Amino acid sequence: MAFQEFNDTGYWGKPTATIDWCEKNYEVNYYVAEMWNTISNLMMIIPPLWGIWDMKKQKFAQRFFFCYSFILVVGFGSLAFHMTLLYEMQLFDELPMVWGTCYCVYCLSIVKHDMRSKIIPNKLLLLTLIIISIGFAIIYLAWPQPLLQHFCYGILVAISLAQEIKLILEFKCAVCKRMFMVAIALYLFGFFLWNIDNILCKNITILREQIPIFIQPFTQMHAWWHIFAGYGVYIQVLFCIHSTYDYHKKYKHSSVLLPEHMYFSIRWQKTTKRGDCCSSAVNDLGQSTFHLSSALL
Repeated sequence: MAFQEFNDTGYWGKPTATIDWCEKNYEVNYYVAEMWNTISNLMMIIPPLWGIWDMKKQKFAQRFFFCYSFILVVGFGSLAFHMTLLYEMQLFDELPMVWGTCYCVYCLSIVKHDMRSKIIPNKLLLLTLIIISIGFAIIYLAWPQPLLQHFCYGILVAISLAQEIKLILEFKCAVCKRMFMVAIALYLFGFFLWNIDNILCKNITILREQIPIFIQPFTQMHAWWHIFAGYGVYIQVLFCIHSTYDYHKKYKHSSVLLPEHMYFSIRWQKTTKRGDCCSSAVNDLGQSTFHLSSALL
C-alpha cells in the first residue's frame, strides 16, 4: 500500500514550497516527499564530483572547479527540495541555478584571457553579474514568484548559449560544435519533458495509475528533466574547458583535447599533425556520439 493512501504528509510535514510537482507526495517513502524527483538529482551530483577530481588530476584552471561546484550545489539543493518540499530547500535549489549560470556566462566571456595572468579579467562583467545575482536573490526573497526565477534563469541560459555559438563561429572548431550539439540536444529534450510534466500532469497521473507499478517511475517527466538537463550542463562545462585550452594551445601542437567516456571526461590525445586534429576529432566524436545515442535509446 502506498504511503499516501493512509497519510497526507510525511516526515517533513506539510509542504511550504511555492511549487509542488506532478509526482505524488510521500507515495513511496515516509521520509522522501518525491522519491523519483529526488534520486534523479544524482545526475547532478556524481558527474560533477568526477569532473572535479578529473580537472584536478589534469591541472585545468581553477575556474572550472567552480563550474563543477555550482552544478554540485544545485544537485544537492534540488535533492533537498524534492525530498522535503520545504520553502527553504526550494531556495537552496533555485538561487544557485541563477548564480551558477551567471558564473558560466562569465567563464565563457574570458575564454581568450591568459590563464597564467593573475589579473582578474572582464571586471565590469563580473561586477555586473554579481549585482544581478544579489539583486535577484533580494527580489526573489521579497517576491517569491516561481515565474520570476524561471524567467531570469531562462534569460541567462539563452545568453550562455549565444556565447557558445559565437565561440564556435569564431574558432571554427569541429570538436566544440559537436559538443555543443550534444549538450543542447540533451538540455532541450529535458526541457521538453519538464513542460510535458507541467502541462499534462493530470493526464500523466491518470496514465500512471493504469500501468504496472514497476513502469510508473519511468513516467516521472520532471525526474527525466534532472537527468537530461544535468547531463547537458555537465557537457557545457567540458565545452568551456575545451574552447579555452584549444584557443590558447597551451600544449604541443601534436595534441588535441577530446571528450571521452560518453562525454564524461576530456583528455589530451596525440595526433600526427595539427592539421589532422579536427578531422580525427570529428571521427572520434562521431563514434562517441553514436555510442551515446545508442545508450539513450
